[in-house]
Amino acid sequence: MTILQYLFSVYVSALGTILGTPQVEPDPALIAQLERERTVAVGKNGADALYAIPQVPTTGLKLCNMTDQGNCLKVARENLATYHKEAKQHQKAWQTQEEAIAALLQYGHFRYRFTPEDPLPPYHWISKQSALAAYRFVDGEKEAAMTSVCTNAALGLRLINTAQNHVLESLFGVSLITRNVTLLAEMLAESPAGTRLPPACDEIKVQPAETLSLCPQMYGEWRVISADVEKQIMRAGLTKTPSTTEEQLGQTNINSLLHDMTRNLFTQAEAYALQILMYPCSAESQVAVAHGELPDLTPDPSTRMQYCSPYNPLCIAAAKGLDYTPYQARLLNVNRYLTALDYLRHPTDTPPAGYRIENNTLTFTRYPDREDEEGMQTVTLPLPGSRQNSTTQAR
Repeated sequence: MTILQYLFSVYVSALGTILGTPQVEPDPALIAQLERERTVAVGKNGADALYAIPQVPTTGLKLCNMTDQGNCLKVARENLATYHKEAKQHQKAWQTQEEAIAALLQYGHFRYRFTPEDPLPPYHWISKQSALAAYRFVDGEKEAAMTSVCTNAALGLRLINTAQNHVLESLFGVSLITRNVTLLAEMLAESPAGTRLPPACDEIKVQPAETLSLCPQMYGEWRVISADVEKQIMRAGLTKTPSTTEEQLGQTNINSLLHDMTRNLFTQAEAYALQILMYPCSAESQVAVAHGELPDLTPDPSTRMQYCSPYNPLCIAAAKGLDYTPYQARLLNVNRYLTALDYLRHPTDTPPAGYRIENNTLTFTRYPDREDEEGMQTVTLPLPGSRQNSTTQAR
C-alpha cells in the first residue's frame, strides 16, 4: 500500500465514522419539555421600555466597576468635584434615566426576540445609575441614593424571576443584586446605626431557593443555539436532509459525502447541546438547587460519545463552552447576598448560620462562579454605622 492509498483509506474511514454515527436530530419531546419549564409570562411586556432606556453622558466621570466593589463610595468621594461639574450639565438627563429605570418595575416581564445578531438591551445604563447613586450619597442625597440602589436591585430580582429570553438576562439580574447589596452595605456603614432603608428596599428579600434554578431559562438558550446552528447550515449551503445513506457511501461522489459529513457535524452538535441544556432541569439538579446546593452541570463525556462523532469539533467546543455550573452558582449566590442584607437590616440579631461577625464586618461565603476561582469564596461587608466616624473625619 502506497502512502497515498493509506491516507485515502484513513480519510474514507473518518468519513465513514462521521456518516455512520446514528442520524441524531434534536428530540422534539425534549424541546417541548424545556418550553414547559419556561417561566410563564404574566402581566404587561416591558421589553420596549427596557430597550428604550435613554442614554446619558457619563464619560467625564469615574464610575466604580466590579474591581471597585466595596469601595464605590471611596471612588465617588475622590472624584466628587468632577461630579459637581458634570451634574451642572447632565443632572436632568440623569434624572430622566433614573425615572425610566424605576418605571420598569411596573412590567410583569421583558420578553423580546433574541438571536446572536440581535442587540442586547442597554443593561449597562442601569449599572451606571448605581454608580451615580454613589456620588449622590457622598454629596448628601442619602435617602434618594439608597432608593435608587434598591430600585436597581429590585429590578435585578424581577429579571431573574421573570427571565424569558436567555441566561444573560438573569446573570445581569444577579450582577444588579450583588453589586447593589454591596453598595447598600457601604451606605449603611457610613450612616448612623439604626438607619432604616427606604420603602423601595422592601422588595429585596431572600428568594425561595427553587426560583433560582437555571432550568426555566434553558428554553431561551435552546432557541439561541438552534437559531445559530440553522444560520451556519444555511451559510454553508447545506440542506436539512442527508443526500447519502451509509449503504450509498461507496456509490456517490465526494461532494455529496462532504455535504453529508458537514451537515452531520451540525446536527450532532445541535442534538448534543440540547442534551446539555436538559442538565439543569434534571430531578437531581432541581433538588440540589431547592436545598441551596450547587449541582454539577459539567457535560458528561458519555453524552458526547452517544450523540457525536469523535471527530466532531463542534461537539468538542460545546463540551467546553456549555458548562452551566458557574451560571447556576451565580444564581445561588443571590440568596447569600440577600441573607446578608437581611441581617444588616437587623444587625443586633444573631447572625444566620454560615455568617459571622469579625472586626466590624459581616463575613460569609459564596460559590465560585468564575474560571479563576477554586473553592468557596469569602465575602466581607461592613456593619451599619461602622464607617461613620472615619468618613466624617475624612470630610
